[in-house]
Amino acid sequence: MQQVNLDDHTLSFGAALRHHRRQQGLSLRQLAGLVAYSPGWLSRIENGMSTPTMQLARLCDRELATDGVLAALAGSGLATRPGRLRPAQLPAGPAQFVGREHDLRALDALLAHSTQTHSPLTVSIDGPPGVGKTALMIRWANQVSAAFPDGVLYRDLRGHSADAEPMRPTDVLADFLAALQICAPAVPADVEQRAAMFRSVLAGRRMLVILDNAADSRQVAPLLPGTAGCAAVVTSRRRLTGLAVRAGAAKVSLGPMSPEESFALLCAVVGPERILAEPDAARDLGWRCAYLPLALRIAAEQLATRPHRSVALLVGELADDGDRLNVLSDGDDPNLAVRSAFWGSYRELDAEASRAFRLLGLYPSNRIQASVAAALIERPLAHTRRLLESLVSVHLLEETGPDRYRLANLLRAYAAERADAEDARVGDNDAATSGR
Repeated sequence: MQQVNLDDHTLSFGAALRHHRRQQGLSLRQLAGLVAYSPGWLSRIENGMSTPTMQLARLCDRELATDGVLAALAGSGLATRPGRLRPAQLPAGPAQFVGREHDLRALDALLAHSTQTHSPLTVSIDGPPGVGKTALMIRWANQVSAAFPDGVLYRDLRGHSADAEPMRPTDVLADFLAALQICAPAVPADVEQRAAMFRSVLAGRRMLVILDNAADSRQVAPLLPGTAGCAAVVTSRRRLTGLAVRAGAAKVSLGPMSPEESFALLCAVVGPERILAEPDAARDLGWRCAYLPLALRIAAEQLATRPHRSVALLVGELADDGDRLNVLSDGDDPNLAVRSAFWGSYRELDAEASRAFRLLGLYPSNRIQASVAAALIERPLAHTRRLLESLVSVHLLEETGPDRYRLANLLRAYAAERADAEDARVGDNDAATSGR
């Protein structure tokens, strides 16, 4: 029998498994019976065609009396053949990406610190709907992908999608394990076991895990890698405080673009000649779009596809608060609209918080004090503060100082629209009831 040097760190798991199995005089079928895996699956692993799980490695260690050698190989990142698939799942980002230099530098600094301290990195990027969290994440991930030679995993968790339910962690883990070449029959059904297997497979690798559009910390927690060399970036409209407490996640809070960045984005999409020909109107357009990248891009695309339309004309259409959200929509994709983005957050509010949000939309100013809000929504001050904080936590309201808040102009238009629609429905119901 050919001798195998078990101290050779280039030894693959499959070669080691075959060596120890033959030392014990076992056939593949006999070993399969002992560890409750199929002979075909064990054959694929021995030949480097599939990735062993840590659970399988430990079972084989026990049955072959190898004192943890196989588990060590499985956890070292040498478990698969050198030509293993490198996932590259990042979606395409916007072609015209401008600004956000401060936020990109902050992410770079967090990655550098993680590398220096040999610790895993988890970052949450939060911000209001339409603020460009996904675009920033994709831009940064593309810039640093070379630091993760084992690949990039990506999943839209659909936490705030207007037309879909949030992804279950167990389903996301199944997708990730499939991308890492784990055969479906080897994947356990329990979410905790799947999470443990995912962490085991990532041990010894350098991978970037992108978790986009998360609903909350509980959805994300099972999907995080647990070892140095890996990084996870999570985007959410919610402040993921649970992730910071449990996983020590760093936080990058993304706000609207600056007026200068908004002007530069319009130049990039529409063309500098048209924008520089109407600079005042272009600046007004940025303000009426609340400097939100989603609104700016929709407006810019309308100008780009209508070369004879002036910027001032579009600004005039946006001047009508009642029609502004209709203008900021896309006929080709109904989900690509400011209204749809806001709905994804609004629908998750409880009855009291949604009522408070609607009433804030009817207040004559976009700035309000907590005491005034208490009178407006007819609740005690302490209770009102909690309601306002619940809106702040999902970025539907901005806290500007002690007991002071601001509702961005597009969100204010949306809140007023919801108030009109839902009050009308209540009125119709009351009328129907009284007519019986």
